[in-house]
Amino acid sequence: MGSSVQFIWLVVGLAVLFLAKGCTADDRSCPNGFFLNTTSDSCVSVDIVDCQRLQITLCPEGTTSSTSEFCRCNQDLHLEILGCPEGTYFDASHLICRIGTVDCQEQYTPFACPSATSGSIFCLCIGGKLQIQNCPAGATFNSEQKVCLKSGSGSGSSDTPSTVDSSDEKCQRIGLFGDPTDCSGYFHCADKGEEIKYSRCQAGMIFSLTMFGCVPGTC
Repeated sequence: MGSSVQFIWLVVGLAVLFLAKGCTADDRSCPNGFFLNTTSDSCVSVDIVDCQRLQITLCPEGTTSSTSEFCRCNQDLHLEILGCPEGTYFDASHLICRIGTVDCQEQYTPFACPSATSGSIFCLCIGGKLQIQNCPAGATFNSEQKVCLKSGSGSGSSDTPSTVDSSDEKCQRIGLFGDPTDCSGYFHCADKGEEIKYSRCQAGMIFSLTMFGCVPGTC
């Protein structure tokens, strides 16, 4: 009798554990374009993406709002959303998890400010802090092209984006960074603490925010 009761309680316990685990998985939601992979217990992109296997990167814009999450290219060339351990955040510049908290994940390109009340501002994430920047007078920020365009200029317009004078601030990180006010301009930081150098691509060329170099194109 006693063994039968123990067996029944064991079955009940396993059933409760199974249901609890199933509810946890079912209750979890993934962003648009992703589905919940119950095997890896992570959100995976529906479509194959252009990435290298096991490559770690910042998740596409709008995919996640958590500073502790990042994306990895799995063996099947799908993006997989993963998270850093509790109490850490994802350092997008060095592709590692660091202890502490930040306001945003560092990005090399400008983006639309969260809850922006004006179309003439854009944001940068520098050192984990949200930096609000203003477009030149008479220009608005285009979130698709990630540049400031003269008011009334559409994505297909041939108008040249407004220009901005070279900044006299010091470099905070090393690399090439696109000018959000001019699609043919870019900033060059050879070393942290040095003066920011400003350059423009030749005529008929624009600065690529993904290839970090001048490529054929027009604003």
